[in-house]
Amino acid sequence: MLSEQQRLDFLYRLASALQQADSSVPAILQTALRLTARTLEMEYGCVVTFYQDDRPGEVFLLGADAQKQDSRAWQEFVRRGLVGYVQYGQRIIVVRDIATDPRWETGKLSDLPRSGSAVGVPLEKGGQMYGVMILTHPQVDAFDKDTLNLLEATSNYISALVGNALVFNMSPRDETRFQWLFEGAVVPIIVTDLDGYIVDVNRKATEFLAYRREQLLRLPITAIHRMGTGPIGANRFDSLVSGQEVEFRTSAWRRDGADIPVLVRAQRIFLDDHDVIAWVEQDITTQLELEQLRQDLTAMVYHDLRGPLHAVYGSLTTLGRLLANNSPSAVLDLLQVGVRSTRQLSRMIESLLDIQRLEAGKAILDSKPTSLHNLLASAAQLIQPLATEANQRLAFELNDDLPFVEVDSDMILRVVTNLMENALKYSPSGGFIRLGAHLTEDGVRISVTDSGPGIPEHMQRQIFDKFSRVKYHDVPKGIGLGLAFCRLAVEAHGGNIWVENMPGQGATFIFTLPANASSEPVLAPA
Repeated sequence: MLSEQQRLDFLYRLASALQQADSSVPAILQTALRLTARTLEMEYGCVVTFYQDDRPGEVFLLGADAQKQDSRAWQEFVRRGLVGYVQYGQRIIVVRDIATDPRWETGKLSDLPRSGSAVGVPLEKGGQMYGVMILTHPQVDAFDKDTLNLLEATSNYISALVGNALVFNMSPRDETRFQWLFEGAVVPIIVTDLDGYIVDVNRKATEFLAYRREQLLRLPITAIHRMGTGPIGANRFDSLVSGQEVEFRTSAWRRDGADIPVLVRAQRIFLDDHDVIAWVEQDITTQLELEQLRQDLTAMVYHDLRGPLHAVYGSLTTLGRLLANNSPSAVLDLLQVGVRSTRQLSRMIESLLDIQRLEAGKAILDSKPTSLHNLLASAAQLIQPLATEANQRLAFELNDDLPFVEVDSDMILRVVTNLMENALKYSPSGGFIRLGAHLTEDGVRISVTDSGPGIPEHMQRQIFDKFSRVKYHDVPKGIGLGLAFCRLAVEAHGGNIWVENMPGQGATFIFTLPANASSEPVLAPA
């Protein structure tokens, strides 16, 4: 077993040896194989490389000439032996006893050991399998956890060097092919160094930005477009230098002063012996125009629906008053069904309009100090007839010192009624709905508790997305807009909303609102 100091010494010696070696792939693999086997006192070692189509390529043996080996015998070892298992599993595999493990299928390779233990280590990076390293030890079960950790670290380092070498040692034919693809790309591509200064651009980039190539060279990328609010952040190249692909929307500036919306995809790559960042600039002007057109058409449809629906609701309400004293109860019941249905459609349309407005980042329209007690009382009055009809009772847990809140009262009223209607929908006959509110350090906390089956844990975040809902048998179906509206409305007021399960006792939906610090608490009416 190697000590921690010995493992660190080995990694240092490996790094030093590989830096001094030829940068070709064979030199890297032979040096790494020799040092690893010597440090771990391995009896035998080899590396089998793979072509792009996963066929076996070259074989590097410890202290032997691979060219003298039977290539068909090695292909059999890859297909049926340990190399094949590691290649397709893409993980380290240990053979504790070579003599009894069927994975040590050597076929006609007579030079391979027949006793002891073996390990297969994948040389892989970013999903690309470069090869498999095989090491054997004369003792059975010789590979402990520390040794495997060291081999994993060694594999990661070797794989990174091999990947870099394959790019650095690009043949002239490959370089010509790359240059042809770069210049012929149908999207603008900008190449910068790691400090963000432009070192190359393709023809499409010069046309898109209305610059000549020589005018763009050595300009900072920030002279071409804003960096946006994506994951690059203040230290804008940290994500790219660490190998992450970055994508964000921003605006590009043409030489003629035009401001063009673009989708930027950037990634660090190795090119012509240099470490660079490639920026692909996609013009999304047409896409944004189509999105705006869709939003405008949607808003127009919602507004056009709202007018006739209000007229139907007003007519049904007036008709109900006129027939109240002279009509059979069945007629009045039917009218009430129509009134409730139009009221529900009206709230749905208002929610759709509000969702569209809030998703666009528009501010709350009618925010003013509002008595929280009065708002919750109004919600309870609206829900009470539905609760009575469903044979459910309303319960209240309201603090007496609830303050005024700075809100759009109509919007928050619809949040509370949406939550209470959901609670009614999912609670059984004879159940209860509890509305609670109390003061916290940061504002107020409002809750609606039902006596239904609860919300599955994997759905507790998803249900606040548009068109997402929990499906239960024998429960009225919805289209999944109510909770999405609640989330957007609460967040637009600076609050948060979430759900908590109570095992066997239903679910509690909770949202917070900041209190209006300038207003005094209002005592609840007796």
